[in-house]
Amino acid sequence: MRLTLRILLVAAVVLILGLRVSKTLNRRPSGFYVELVTHSSSSECGDYRNVVLQISKEHTFRINSEIVLSENLNGRLREIFRPRAERVLLVRADPDVSFQEVVGAIDNAEGAVTNLYVALLTPEGEKEPCWKIKRPPPLPILPRLPQ
Repeated sequence: MRLTLRILLVAAVVLILGLRVSKTLNRRPSGFYVELVTHSSSSECGDYRNVVLQISKEHTFRINSEIVLSENLNGRLREIFRPRAERVLLVRADPDVSFQEVVGAIDNAEGAVTNLYVALLTPEGEKEPCWKIKRPPPLPILPRLPQ
């Protein structure tokens, strides 16, 4: 009797774990891409104006040269990107700014603007004649497993 009960209990646990793994595998990927600016020549420069979000060590934000309060950041980004078809935000952070703060700012920006593409502007990238972003290919959509 005890052996049968143990076998049933183990089978139930395996079944529950299998269902949880199946649900995890069927989820669509979440998160966001962040790319670095790539090398480009001056002949590849376009005529569009870049939008650069700067995060300073004083924990203040600038969009290009305009100071933006943190509570107004989402609204200002929406205003800037509303008329644009190409929605690329370059993010430049002071070296003293924590990674968590940079990711928080990127997350807020992506929450404010749909189809936003974010690229990090590194000190090496700032030396480039223009900022070109090479977009990654889209993630493949995995087939759903039968339930």
